[in-house]
Amino acid sequence: MVSRASEVLERLGAEWEIIVVDDGSTDSTPRIVEELSGRDPRIRLVSHGRNLGFGMAVRSGISAARLGWVFYTDCDGQFDLDDLERFWCARDSCDIISGYRRRRRDPGLRLLYSLLYNSMAWVMFWGGFKDVDASFKLYRRSVFDRVRPRSTSGVVDLEILLLARGMGFRIRQMPVSHLPRRAGSVSFETFRHGFLAWVRISAIVQMFVQLVSLRLRTLRGDVR
Repeated sequence: MVSRASEVLERLGAEWEIIVVDDGSTDSTPRIVEELSGRDPRIRLVSHGRNLGFGMAVRSGISAARLGWVFYTDCDGQFDLDDLERFWCARDSCDIISGYRRRRRDPGLRLLYSLLYNSMAWVMFWGGFKDVDASFKLYRRSVFDRVRPRSTSGVVDLEILLLARGMGFRIRQMPVSHLPRRAGSVSFETFRHGFLAWVRISAIVQMFVQLVSLRLRTLRGDVR
């Protein structure tokens, strides 16, 4: 993913950096990133030491970002980074570009999770965004001078978009390609066999609690 991202960023012809957030992984991610950073200081590692959750990983990456635009995506290779070029060319007309998957290439049960979550978010917030949990987004760095997300789960995507929209930032949604998963696993699944999966209920409950908390915050006008 780092090699692929480097290729795409070089084509953009802009100053760039790559921040890899290690959220308590048990593989060789920290060692590999440190080796890459030794060869190119534009590649940096942010390590939590232990798993703090998807939202904290996103927040740590944003906090570490030094340049004028922040793009983030998962490292499981399910998104085609070539799509970033289209986002980059469209950036002057908006402050945030949020990707939505043209055709989601995930198992059926995962599609069901996503449908339920997006539907719940749509109902709770009286309208919403397409495929809000798609991790392919480009932000103007200055957005985060005002938007300070608190979520530690996947709710962070929705939280940022809702708060930014409420503050008047311009948000555009664009389609992106989606590829089958080749490696890794979904954070809230402990086992999968075909359509069937064993789900960590605690992770689902955490997302629901943070979704309700976000709704209460927006009703109170607590958007800082």
